[in-house]
Amino acid sequence: MKTELIREEGYEASMNHTVLPYDEARREEGTMERRPGETLVYEHYRADEERAVLVLVHGFSESIRKYRESVYYFLQEGYSVWLLQQRSHGASFRPVPEDPSLIEIADFHDLVEDLHDFVHEIVMPDNAAGKPLYLFGHSMGGGVSACYLETYPEDFAKAILSSPMLDLDSGGTPVWVLVLYARLMHLFGRGTKYLPGAQPFSDQPDFKDSCTNSRGRYDWYFRIILQHRDMQTSATSLDTAYSFLKLTRFARKQENVDRIRAKVCMIQAGKDGLVPPAGQNEFMEKLGDRGKKIVIPKAKHEIYRCCDRDMALYWPAVFSFLAS
Repeated sequence: MKTELIREEGYEASMNHTVLPYDEARREEGTMERRPGETLVYEHYRADEERAVLVLVHGFSESIRKYRESVYYFLQEGYSVWLLQQRSHGASFRPVPEDPSLIEIADFHDLVEDLHDFVHEIVMPDNAAGKPLYLFGHSMGGGVSACYLETYPEDFAKAILSSPMLDLDSGGTPVWVLVLYARLMHLFGRGTKYLPGAQPFSDQPDFKDSCTNSRGRYDWYFRIILQHRDMQTSATSLDTAYSFLKLTRFARKQENVDRIRAKVCMIQAGKDGLVPPAGQNEFMEKLGDRGKKIVIPKAKHEIYRCCDRDMALYWPAVFSFLAS
């Protein structure tokens, strides 16, 4: 990796004066519809000296704006980047538009098919030079990416799954209880209600319980969230919880894993308090020698924007895999 990483000290100044201007000069945006009336927004950043094309799939409750630092690194290393704002997130289509906190995804296959249309209708036609096509998915986006690789195995040559959602933390409640409850509520037309324990967005910062151990990165992005109502997503619906459970089971099914043709690098956070490692480990065991597992021992869930110590391990590993 030739690019110098942005450090926590003076982080906001570096973002405002170095990263954002560089990204903006190479940024394009657009919209697409897989179904009429369900508009999804996307961004494209074209590298000056393009060596490959990368599709980045964000995580649960995230906005594509959160990845400006990541985009900067990819561009510096010669990777053009496409980001799709997934449904029920950001300014993309929301089934329950009156509640900006709520994420309602009744069928995880919609996320996979949205991504497929994005790749085939927007990304591939732009890649006239036939550059290699790579996939990067974080958390929920990592789970969606795993399902994509299994459903459309010929599209990507390599994939990075960063803290992928391949299992769910039930909080001590038996999974069958949650499934039964979610299904009953859906049958009674209450599937869009909050999952027990889910809360609407709070405008009070909470770095201690956040998914990053970098105070500078947390504070910078939280200030942006406060300025954009469409980024204030935080609550899981019952439908979404049940759909995500089905996603993790689909992704870990042996016959589905066997379909993967891409080379896969899974990067695991050693201090992940959001996604259990068991599902990730099971997936990689089933993938066998087609996959590579890397653990960043002290990193929290959002490894891609953790502290300087963890970033110094994470990003060189990412680019070493892509360049190998």
